Amino acid sequence: MSWNTKFSEDARAIEASEIRELLKLLADPTVLSFAGGIPDPELFPTADVTRIRNDIEGNQQISREAMQYSATEGYLPLREWIADRHNTDNLELDFGNILVTCGAQQSLTLLAAALMDPDAPIAVADPTYLGALQVFMTRRPNFIPVATDPDGVVTSELEKAFQAGAKIFYTIPDFQNPGGMTLPLERRQEIIELAHKYDVAIIEDTAYRTLYYDAPPPASLLEVEGEFLGKGKWQNEGLVIQIGTASKTLVPALRVGWTIAPKALLDKLVILKQANDLQTSCMNQILAYRLFSSILDDHVLTLRQVYGERKDAMVKALRQYLPNNVSFTEPEGGMFVWLRLPEGLDARKLLEVALAEDKIAYVPGAAFHAKGGGDNTLRLSFSTCSPEDIDRGMKKLSDLIAREARRQVA
Repeated sequence: MSWNTKFSEDARAIEASEIRELLKLLADPTVLSFAGGIPDPELFPTADVTRIRNDIEGNQQISREAMQYSATEGYLPLREWIADRHNTDNLELDFGNILVTCGAQQSLTLLAAALMDPDAPIAVADPTYLGALQVFMTRRPNFIPVATDPDGVVTSELEKAFQAGAKIFYTIPDFQNPGGMTLPLERRQEIIELAHKYDVAIIEDTAYRTLYYDAPPPASLLEVEGEFLGKGKWQNEGLVIQIGTASKTLVPALRVGWTIAPKALLDKLVILKQANDLQTSCMNQILAYRLFSSILDDHVLTLRQVYGERKDAMVKALRQYLPNNVSFTEPEGGMFVWLRLPEGLDARKLLEVALAEDKIAYVPGAAFHAKGGGDNTLRLSFSTCSPEDIDRGMKKLSDLIAREARRQVA
């Protein structure tokens, strides 16, 4: 019996994550990996986690609450904290606008189920986050890739996607995964204007927003929309849905994320989550709330310092070692640098050589393109490597690129 004949259309539509498959190959400790866009475990606030867990388990009432079923919407103090953190004079958010999810990935899954139909046009940056594409594929949409430049999505191209019928636009405005670019404020304002002109819902992914290494990013799309609409109007007229996560700033294993949405949409997302998993772990929500409300700001300062040094090391090494015919982004935050190789060089084939000869790993860029292309692109992450390893790895990678380019010409 072949199970392949029994899969649903949704199951047949989804493909394995190239990043997840690649990470399986990296158990070899001799491989120097720039592949995973993951936080450095050396920076996890383990002492604080232990202290807070002990506090929870030492209080009988809170311990029972942490181990029990609870409301699908999430732990109320955490929802209130998220609302307060994102409130502005124009937005006026409250806990009723917040749904706690099992990571931002579940936020994407619930939004896809609520808003996306088969063959419906969806606008996405070209390139964009592979995990979002993987989720959206289960709905079998018609992806409309939107061209990007060093400042992110090109708004004139985005308008063409809206004119072609796209009613949803997924974007990472800050230090994008994989491209590393950040949308300037002017483009954010143009995007909001276009969304309201064409009635397009925007899914704003803010996973990396707090990880800036120079100046903070411009106002979020949610904040820009609040100002665009004016005080008190977002609840009824808002088109921006914002998702966030504790994974990049605290601990990925908490699996705590959230969705900020107008209440009419949030009510539907709650029903979908009830059908999906009933609720996010109460223990993890309480732990996340206590970490957020006690150590977050100081902890993020540490992350910015360490990751910023690693970003600087990677940019410096690439400037020094890369051949002139290779371009790369210089991110102001996040975890990623995006490389564009000479036309004709295939990053997937180059990876095979890099692993075999130099024990270096990265993510080929083609996986981040919704409708193909990007064979000569790749993503590098600097988050888990020391500046010394980064320098050594970029030297080896640059030498390999130069060598393969010469071989191609010959």
